[in-house]
Amino acid sequence: MNSERGNISLVLLVIGLFLAAVAHLLMTYVHRNAFLEEDYWRSCQLRLLCGSVITRLSEENLEAGECAPLPITLQPGNVPATVNSKLIFSDDGCFRHLEVRIEAGEQSYNLRHVSFILDEEKLFQARQGMLISRKELLGTEFLSEETIYTSTEEVKIPQIEFLKNTSDAKRSISALSMEDVKQYGLENRFYYLTNASSPLSFTKNLKVYGTAVIATEGSVIIGEGCQFFERVIFLSKGNITVKRGVKIPQALLLAYGKVSVEAGCEIGGVIFSDSNIELLGASKLTHDAEVVARFSSAFYIL
Repeated sequence: MNSERGNISLVLLVIGLFLAAVAHLLMTYVHRNAFLEEDYWRSCQLRLLCGSVITRLSEENLEAGECAPLPITLQPGNVPATVNSKLIFSDDGCFRHLEVRIEAGEQSYNLRHVSFILDEEKLFQARQGMLISRKELLGTEFLSEETIYTSTEEVKIPQIEFLKNTSDAKRSISALSMEDVKQYGLENRFYYLTNASSPLSFTKNLKVYGTAVIATEGSVIIGEGCQFFERVIFLSKGNITVKRGVKIPQALLLAYGKVSVEAGCEIGGVIFSDSNIELLGASKLTHDAEVVARFSSAFYIL
């Protein structure tokens, strides 16, 4: 009898220990899930707050520099957090880079934003007419008189080196493949290409969706029959060649070198060249000064 009771007690003890272990595991699981859920919602909170702050600051006329850290308290939990922001301008004032970072304990979230606008002199020139060439405008027989506006002033390209990425300032996308353009389009961002010896070439009959500022140390060739659907800005330290039948409804083309436009193109916007602009045949050119309005990138993390 005593032996049976001993066996029953041992079994009950084992069952009790098993149930206690299961209860502990369940409590650990629930606690861990609660922690993960809180961690997830806190990250969502930081993301939304960061987006709200950078949206507001991007619309303000701010001076360059770092703003004093702004302490805030996040709920629930009375969690202390800090909002930091930093604004940098290029030397010519055409580019500005804004970064907002929010830190709360071990979590943080940051967003960046880049914008671009021409200097006052170019804005004035763009309002006067479509074609601004410092040297010579060739092929005027293909133009109506009101389309022509020439200037003998130097056409300075904006300080595109500002877009170069550093360890603490990711301002641009440094590569642009035609396969990506075909599949994803332009991503409402700034592109800065540093290879001066290799032109950026858009393949023939490519349909390009999306908007962007594309700055390059080299030349640009827009292939025959290419079609753009939104505003695009090209800033080139080389030449810009627009092949036959290209359609760009909203274009700002600005080059140190020559800008050539072949026959059958449809271009709306403004073209600047510090060299010559040459029209190689009849095209439909429409002056649209709105293309020089401020360009702002999407908010991005990297």
